[in-house]
Amino acid sequence: MSILQNMTALKLLQLKAFKFQLNNPFKWANGWSAPMYCDDRKILSYPKMRDFVRLELSRTIAELYPDTDVVAGIATNAIAHGVLVAEQLSLPFVYVHPTPKDHGLENQIEGDLRPRQNVVIVENQVNAGNNCVKVVEAIRNNGCKVLGIVTIFDYEFPTTQRKLSKLGVDLTSLTNMDTVLHHASHLGMINPEDEAAIKDWQKHPSNWNK
Repeated sequence: MSILQNMTALKLLQLKAFKFQLNNPFKWANGWSAPMYCDDRKILSYPKMRDFVRLELSRTIAELYPDTDVVAGIATNAIAHGVLVAEQLSLPFVYVHPTPKDHGLENQIEGDLRPRQNVVIVENQVNAGNNCVKVVEAIRNNGCKVLGIVTIFDYEFPTTQRKLSKLGVDLTSLTNMDTVLHHASHLGMINPEDEAAIKDWQKHPSNWNK
């Protein structure tokens, strides 16, 4: 666990961005049952936390991907963070839908993205990874290079890691599941049995509680 991972996890837990409900699991949009939920949208309501995330995502991109031409946010939840990062780095911004719209101009990429540009993708959190895969493919189909993906929180699902590895795309997160669970346990937000159950869910999230 790095200093940044610890700091981010503690700030998010203090913000009560994580909810743990093992007896009454959440239902995710993809149909999965989940014993926890990350409500990272709360970050935008707190200026100090918003600034922290903006600066750390920007610093990560500047250090890892100095050749970045464009910042791309994944629609819709990462648009706000992507705009903040692009503004901090004085870079152009686009946002990308996982699938083309079925109305208007039927765009998948919103904004001006020119072929042969180097793109870094900003996502708010990475779970199943399907949106990341679709957005990477859309950007590549536009003739651009994806340098990497940066996110606030990574659930560290093994299946997602395999998907991104197969695409040849690196994922960098400000914090991750192991760090959050470590601090949640020490803060008494979850007990040892809960932590073990969540780690079991993490290994096979699509089949959990069935």
